[in-house]
Amino acid sequence: MQSIQSKLSTGLLLSLIIAFSALWILVSVSVQFMAKEYIASRLEHDAEMLLNTIKFDNNGILTFDETRIDLIYNQPFSGHYYVINSGNQSIRSRSLWDHKLNVISVNTGQQTHTLQYGPDQQSLLLMSGGYKKQGHKLTISIAEDLNPINKNIGQFKYWFSAMALGMLLILVLLQALILRKSLKPLTKMHTELKLLQQGQINKLSTESPNELRPLIDEVNHLLSITEQRLRRSRDALSDLAHAIKKPLTVIKQITDKDTIPDATKTTLIKQTDDIYQISDHILKRARLAGHSHTGALFSFSGDLPPLIKTLDMMHANKTILLTTNVPENVICPVDREDMLELLGNLLDNAYKWATHKIILTIHINSELHIYIEDDGPGTDLEKINELSKRGVRLDEKIQGHGFGLAISAGIVNDYNGSISFKHSANLGGFKTDITLPLQHNNNGLSQ
Repeated sequence: MQSIQSKLSTGLLLSLIIAFSALWILVSVSVQFMAKEYIASRLEHDAEMLLNTIKFDNNGILTFDETRIDLIYNQPFSGHYYVINSGNQSIRSRSLWDHKLNVISVNTGQQTHTLQYGPDQQSLLLMSGGYKKQGHKLTISIAEDLNPINKNIGQFKYWFSAMALGMLLILVLLQALILRKSLKPLTKMHTELKLLQQGQINKLSTESPNELRPLIDEVNHLLSITEQRLRRSRDALSDLAHAIKKPLTVIKQITDKDTIPDATKTTLIKQTDDIYQISDHILKRARLAGHSHTGALFSFSGDLPPLIKTLDMMHANKTILLTTNVPENVICPVDREDMLELLGNLLDNAYKWATHKIILTIHINSELHIYIEDDGPGTDLEKINELSKRGVRLDEKIQGHGFGLAISAGIVNDYNGSISFKHSANLGGFKTDITLPLQHNNNGLSQ
């Protein structure tokens, strides 16, 4: 889709071209018209001058005083000519030499203006006027060469076109600068949306033009509502987990009484323990997630150390050395909550099974690779494929409900990644191998 700036630039450029073209046509026609009007008025003035020099004698012979006529009419092919006709009498200017003009008779008081070619391919404006003097009708036709003034008009059109083109280019540049400056708030908003996606800010800046303010307010309001609902959901889960523990304690106390049959007691104790573990799992997820706003991305340098510290506290009864091989100052292109739950479940599983050592390795190139290894007992190769199934546990002696690895596998699948479980050649225990693409359309992630 074409950008707003391109559409506005194209529209304004076309508008300027149309406006300048119309202006050029209007100025050209106006200058041509005024030049002809000026020459016509001068021809009328010269015709009046000729009329004043004309006389008719008693015999009706046409005469005039040549000394009162401008000398330019005596120069051959000067571009200024006249013809006086009265009946069968005709007087021509010496400037015509042997050339004749196409003169038409007009009635007294009328004037006509025609264009015709004169000597040396001159473009003549011919004015013919009908007059009456001393009772005799006569026609005075006077012409002037338009070539010199047409040449000047051509030069004027050339320089006017050059100036108009220069002004058009200047206006286009100014228009581009004005558009760029006017669209800066959109660029700023785009940048803030990227920062919002990366979790570096939690709302858009309200310092914006009035046209964008309603949109920004709605986006900020939606972000606020989403974060409040997410926080309430997490709090509700934590509250529910805490609330379940009290009635479970009562049930457990009842099962300790001897009045309950052993088979029933065993079943109740087993189910109570399972509910305890589910509650612990929900609380653990809340502790691992911590507090963050919606859309935040996971930071290895900022989010991983608190996660490890929380896991150390949760498994304080064991002495585990966790070694991390993680690139510095890298923002992981995965949602913070998803990565905390993914790493939290897998590391929690490693803490449970490890004897003394765990190694976490993160490698980023065209994909994100996560490797988690421990020095625990590991598992049989034929049972590894069953680990990603929800509720499957290979050892009932270790506390857990069997959901952690299945939840992790589900998160990886959501990001179109791959997860595999294998034997650790380095530590001899269990190894989890995860690969995630750096771009994912469904979650709006990008590198």
